[in-house]
Amino acid sequence: MAVFQAHASARNRAAARKPHATGVQVLGLGGAASLAALGFGGPAAAQGGGAIPRPPVAETSTSLQALRTWVLATGDNHGRPFVIVDKIDARVAAFDPAGAMLASAPVLLGLARGDDSPAGIGDRALASIGPEDRITPAGRFAGELGENLAGRTVLWVDYDAAISLHPVATAVVSERRQARLDSPATSDNRISYGCINVPADFYSAVVLPMFRDAPGVVYVLPETRSLDAQFFHGTAAPADPGRASASLQGDSPDL
Repeated sequence: MAVFQAHASARNRAAARKPHATGVQVLGLGGAASLAALGFGGPAAAQGGGAIPRPPVAETSTSLQALRTWVLATGDNHGRPFVIVDKIDARVAAFDPAGAMLASAPVLLGLARGDDSPAGIGDRALASIGPEDRITPAGRFAGELGENLAGRTVLWVDYDAAISLHPVATAVVSERRQARLDSPATSDNRISYGCINVPADFYSAVVLPMFRDAPGVVYVLPETRSLDAQFFHGTAAPADPGRASASLQGDSPDL
């Protein structure tokens, strides 16, 4: 997550609003340039991206495959599209409601390792958030597109913790976020304040169309506890997440 207004709190520094369904533009070849203009993405965003290939499920990690199998077996996604973020592998995979993989891509994650956001972190000033608190939380979240005050469309994941999924933010050149995404190593993918940064073409060609008309589900795999402890206990699917909660329709950062 890139820093834009360090003097404000992580959540309140950018008043956000939920867009009307018709107001979310699915970006194609020309739309990717708009992402670059908003400070998201690197050269690929400016040049525009083509169709994202559909890799087989076998290209994902064993843990990611295990969660996908559980989601489909329990109906946990309630017929909605879903994405799974694998923090250990530093990758995200997108699936249609039936569980067919749409695409997979590398991600940038919170600088610190951990599975729980510190209490009240969404209301803290960025300057007060130390490296040890910059965590991408694990869990199951209702994801919904929204637009912040700066006009950036993000996928809200955990609003209370000020966490969203968005195109890689490249405003702070010294952070080398695009280069980190392009690197085959996973050791350099920890840089954000907790938000999930994805390639601009993946966001425009996959995420926006998936969540354009209705919310879906975002799963983030744990890295300090087991899949069983995080997801599989009881194996019963929770209630339909429905539309995102009211809190997700308020302020939202893109850190």
